[in-house]
Amino acid sequence: MISQQDTISPFAGSPISTRGGLIPEGMLPSGYIEKVIRDARVVSHGSTIEYFQEMLVEHSTLYGWAASLPERRGLDGRRTAWAVPLPGSDVRVVVRHSHHGGMLSSITRDLFRTPRADDELRISWTLRHVGIPTPRVLGYALYPQAGGLLWRADVVTREILDSTDLSNVLSQPVKDFDQTKAIEATITMLRQLSRTWAYHPDLNLKNVLIAHTETGELQAYVIDVDVLRFAEKNAESLNVARMLRSARKLQAMRASKGLAMLIERLGG
Repeated sequence: MISQQDTISPFAGSPISTRGGLIPEGMLPSGYIEKVIRDARVVSHGSTIEYFQEMLVEHSTLYGWAASLPERRGLDGRRTAWAVPLPGSDVRVVVRHSHHGGMLSSITRDLFRTPRADDELRISWTLRHVGIPTPRVLGYALYPQAGGLLWRADVVTREILDSTDLSNVLSQPVKDFDQTKAIEATITMLRQLSRTWAYHPDLNLKNVLIAHTETGELQAYVIDVDVLRFAEKNAESLNVARMLRSARKLQAMRASKGLAMLIERLGG
């Protein structure tokens, strides 16, 4: 079981003590700009806006551009995401098309009244700012539907190279990924979340990426952070319970030593 944390967050009294994080709703992090390209509302870091411009000149959506590349690599998830290089660059990114989850997803599909791409940018920026590993959001594009009453969205993040998700690491032996070290990296990430009162309602094993640092250690990255909420005093117990539920479900489907170790380590 991970250790109990202090009842007072070190960030209490600062903007992170609100549910939205350090960047107020409606504001962009420093260095990010907004621009209309074709019909899309594009928000991007200033260093990448030209890439977004080129993508949307070639195709009507960022996701369509990525899907058209012969060198694309599909990533499993709610819907396929594409890992691709930026145009004329060796920088690799992941391009995702946003979809609803849950029971009504077959009806709501990819249409949003209020797209969560704005939240993902603000939350990921806050996590990185306080030292919690998560992929950097380079930008996103919103496409108006029904006269701007509804929106579709694509999000572009920096790819975590040579990574694999925690469920893959623990359910089977994976070359160069030690299961015990992957679990300890995950525990470290859980402690970091709890210290900032950050609760991830969908913290399943597939939403944790494991990768090597430059020094060869394993590091855990939290992903799909658009639903994450700050200012949750019970964040530690909530995150642990969510991850335990995911681990037990996977263990029931395909029992493994790695999953059993994680369940035991989390006190389950």
